[in-house]
Amino acid sequence: MPPKWNSPLYLLLFIQILAIPSNSQPQFPCKPPEHHTHPFCNTSLPIPTRAQSLLSLLTIPEKITQLSDHASPIPRLGLPAYEWWSESLHGVATNGPGVSFSGPIRSATLFPQVLLSAATFNASLWYSIASAIAVEARAMYNAGQAGLTFWAPSVNLFRDPRWGRGQETPGEDPFVAAAYAVEYVKGLQRDSVMMGGGDGKLMLSACCKHFTGYDLEKWRGFTRYTFDAVISEQDLEDTYQPPFKSCIQQGKASCLMCSYNRVNGIPACARQDLLQEVRTKWGFNGYITSDCDAVATIFEYQGYVQSPEQAVAVAFNSGLFDGDPAKGKYGKLGPQNVCSPEHTKLALEAARQGIVLLKNEKSFLPLNRNSIASLAVIGPLANDSLQLGGGYSGIPCNSWSFLEGFESFVEKVSYTAGCIDVPCRSSDGFKEAVHIAKEADVVIVVAGLDLSQETEDLDRVSLLLPGKQMELVSAVAVASQRPLVLVLTGGGPIDVSFADADSRIASIIWVGYPGEGGAQALAEIIFGDYNPGGRLPMTWYPESFTSVPMNDMSMRADPYCNYPGRTYRFYTGETVYRFGHGLSYSNYTHKFLSVPHKLMFEAQISTSPVKNMLYQTREELAYIPIDEVSSSCDSLIFEAQISVTNTGDMDGSHVVMLFSRAPRLFKGVPEKQLIGFTRVQTTSRRSTQTSIKVEPCKHLSVVNENGHPVLPLGYHKLTLEGVDHFVFIEMNATRAAFES
Repeated sequence: MPPKWNSPLYLLLFIQILAIPSNSQPQFPCKPPEHHTHPFCNTSLPIPTRAQSLLSLLTIPEKITQLSDHASPIPRLGLPAYEWWSESLHGVATNGPGVSFSGPIRSATLFPQVLLSAATFNASLWYSIASAIAVEARAMYNAGQAGLTFWAPSVNLFRDPRWGRGQETPGEDPFVAAAYAVEYVKGLQRDSVMMGGGDGKLMLSACCKHFTGYDLEKWRGFTRYTFDAVISEQDLEDTYQPPFKSCIQQGKASCLMCSYNRVNGIPACARQDLLQEVRTKWGFNGYITSDCDAVATIFEYQGYVQSPEQAVAVAFNSGLFDGDPAKGKYGKLGPQNVCSPEHTKLALEAARQGIVLLKNEKSFLPLNRNSIASLAVIGPLANDSLQLGGGYSGIPCNSWSFLEGFESFVEKVSYTAGCIDVPCRSSDGFKEAVHIAKEADVVIVVAGLDLSQETEDLDRVSLLLPGKQMELVSAVAVASQRPLVLVLTGGGPIDVSFADADSRIASIIWVGYPGEGGAQALAEIIFGDYNPGGRLPMTWYPESFTSVPMNDMSMRADPYCNYPGRTYRFYTGETVYRFGHGLSYSNYTHKFLSVPHKLMFEAQISTSPVKNMLYQTREELAYIPIDEVSSSCDSLIFEAQISVTNTGDMDGSHVVMLFSRAPRLFKGVPEKQLIGFTRVQTTSRRSTQTSIKVEPCKHLSVVNENGHPVLPLGYHKLTLEGVDHFVFIEMNATRAAFES
């Protein structure tokens, strides 16, 4: 007996039927003309009717051929073959068979890897990057070189510094990851009915991944395919889920990808409770897909789709069954829109804003190019332009190495690798490195990580520089006439405590994987054409952190078993560099201009038994259960008005970060948490005003041990770069009032 129209199998088949042609020339259903008689080709019919028509015509064998990313053609119905696996984490990538660079478009703008873009803390920039990627991807689709469904963004948290794919994420903070997810999805999908406006057609389909608790590749016998992520309800609700929730609710993503790993014993793609919540509580109207090689499990859990018509409508509105999307409003996009001057300039600006100055002793940087006759550049990555993108990269429009970037500023530049490659297992090249260091006015050493150390299916086991790189840096520091500049590549945090404590190493810069604009951006920063302002989106831990089991998913510290916790929100140990660390060539002071001292909550709570409420000794309610009073939360929203003064001699783009600390009413309250950020352009010796919107029920709330969000009453401490302000939240009711 065939399944009903609204069965999960039908839904899966129909979503995949709306995927992308796999050949070089896009093909579309309802062609040739003899197929126009099918009801599903009639665009005037309601979408459920069209869907039921199509699915009723498929045989069981034909349905089976659709259960993969490459859907086979069904010639008798005029249905072409198509491939819907395309990637675009930070530019249209070569990963996945849905993208080809063998047509008229031979390259695409390569933006910084996600982690470095996150270091800009610039939400509008994130949107601009995604919008540029959308234009280039759509242009490649029009040329028959890409699809319309892209498996991005990755919004898992960079929970453990050893994770090989941490570079692909927006960092360790759920608030930042959520904000990034929203901006990326909006930028990629553009004008759509899912976003509450437009003509109802997606420019592209974004897919939030990997849902959920996925942040381990290979570590001591654990692999992502078999790993069981044991996560408490508290950690799940306040750490792992928020980026996905925002990706769906605010970003309106059309796709959600479930991950390989298990969550509390059950494969993520079969976690019926979590996937049901995505639809019933989060209001997800799109489709769910599994990660690669796990498609067979999809229909097992899609039985929890509450509204298949809506999901099908989303896919229909992507356009394919209503004719050739290339003939629509995006039809004129082509090769001229890829690698455009605007996009390459945007890639450069993103690298400028993301690069982080970690150390600058005695204001050694910026260098005065007019006083430097010779420059020595050392390191295996200094003359390698192919490694600047990191994982999930495409073919860049321009390809400059760091060495070429420095050569544009200094006439005499000498170079040697020092190590033959990043693993640096031999010191054979040290002698030449020491020699050129002795002869140069200034020395720049490029060290760190590449994809041989961290990538998909490869986690690190150490946080130190690979192989003999530390020895190379130290040998050059001893030989150099002046203090040197250390440039660190890669996504994973590195324990460079030795360099931070060494006065012979004056400056340390983290460039991550900066993309095609990275070489120019780094040179501009070192020589003072750009004032750095990036901030670390993850904590840099010491090597001793590697004693912490990577498979322990707990976020909160446990002193009884010497567990230090994870991320700046819960970690209690020493750091090499803290989350949010980043220096500038200017100095800044901050001041709260206007922030309330007291907030009064007026809502009535009637659904929770009094016995389940937590009380202070004054017999007053100690917290407000957010789920039961959300309709009254708007009355608490306020704007924190802030003044930022640039006290230095150089204009600069500056990140303002607002943290909060809630009353510690129960176990597991974060040490502090980021509740807002913005990036402002400042002028030397002048003040700039900005504001950050604070929604107390969202930003000042915490999650209790049962996984429920609550707003603690009492004093909340707001912190702005060392400046504190206390906001007292109270409720205009006593315990007796609730009992009545």
